[in-house]
Amino acid sequence: MSTQRADSDGDAEPVDCRYRDRFVLDESGPSAARRPSERRRRSTPTPSSGPSASPAPSAGYGRSTLSVSGLALLTVTKLSDALTTGIGLLHLPGVYEANPIVASLFREVGVVIGLAVASAAIIAGVTLVVEIGSVLVSVRRRDGHLAPVVRLVGYGLPSVCFAIVSVHNASVLLAGLQTGSVVPF
Repeated sequence: MSTQRADSDGDAEPVDCRYRDRFVLDESGPSAARRPSERRRRSTPTPSSGPSASPAPSAGYGRSTLSVSGLALLTVTKLSDALTTGIGLLHLPGVYEANPIVASLFREVGVVIGLAVASAAIIAGVTLVVEIGSVLVSVRRRDGHLAPVVRLVGYGLPSVCFAIVSVHNASVLLAGLQTGSVVPF
């Protein structure tokens, strides 16, 4: 189906109505000053587009959206790791921190403050790396469809690790309770 449309210099050009909604933005945006032949060339449908083809997502997809659910999952699993570690270190004799960097931090500032500082630093570091990675992927791939994958892996993998460590810490605490070696609060 075709109709006539007059452009800015009064010439009429045929317009295919099936595709008109897809090209409305071209008429009002910065490309409105193009010559009619350039507009026609740009509005020619490609084999992959058609009446049922949806417009491509905007280039900004996934760039500035912080994954709140991923950040929440990371925070909850890291806090459960920190809580079980802190309880074990403070109340179970013979329990020690296996990470030498964090162990030296505990010696310097104490277990509670050390856990708070280390947990905040880890959450901030993971968030920074994941969000920068998702932005870089979105810039490289203009449709941005891989940014959620970067966020899923970036927040999911550390969250799974923290959950596993928390379960391990809880099993150590339970074993200490069963043997009676836990010092009461």
